[in-house]
Amino acid sequence: MALLLLLAAPPPASAQATHDTCAKNKKVTVQNNCAHDVTLTLEPLANSPHLFEGRQYTLRPHSHAEFPVCWWTGRLHAPGAPTAEFHVGVDGGCFYMGSNVRQPGLDVPVVVSPHGSPLQGECPAVGCPVQGRCSVAQVPGGKCRNVQEIKVIYCSPGV
Repeated sequence: MALLLLLAAPPPASAQATHDTCAKNKKVTVQNNCAHDVTLTLEPLANSPHLFEGRQYTLRPHSHAEFPVCWWTGRLHAPGAPTAEFHVGVDGGCFYMGSNVRQPGLDVPVVVSPHGSPLQGECPAVGCPVQGRCSVAQVPGGKCRNVQEIKVIYCSPGV
């Protein structure tokens, strides 16, 4: 009888909180503002699920793709662009990195930007937009919270 009561008991509060947080439909959005195709190569880390089917995903010019996640850690690589690395946690905490130095041979600028309603902590965009100044190189874990979406934006060079 005790076993039946144990099985019928509601899940612990921590398990319920995780489920509720994941129900908020976090996502990773990748945007191609270039005048050419951008082929993404995925490098999941820490046993992350794949964002998309297969090892590569091609974004057509001036398009975007959204990938729903509960959590994700890894890197996105694209030819001619610095690597974007980021983590979105189950609890909405995140860290992210991108190059904040214009590098020879990497002529496709990339910006990583968190979005949430409202974001909490320090959550600046990182990377180099086409025009304007490059911003911070990384946001360490624990500084940015309540993230519902990470946007990775690839830009046309020299615009």
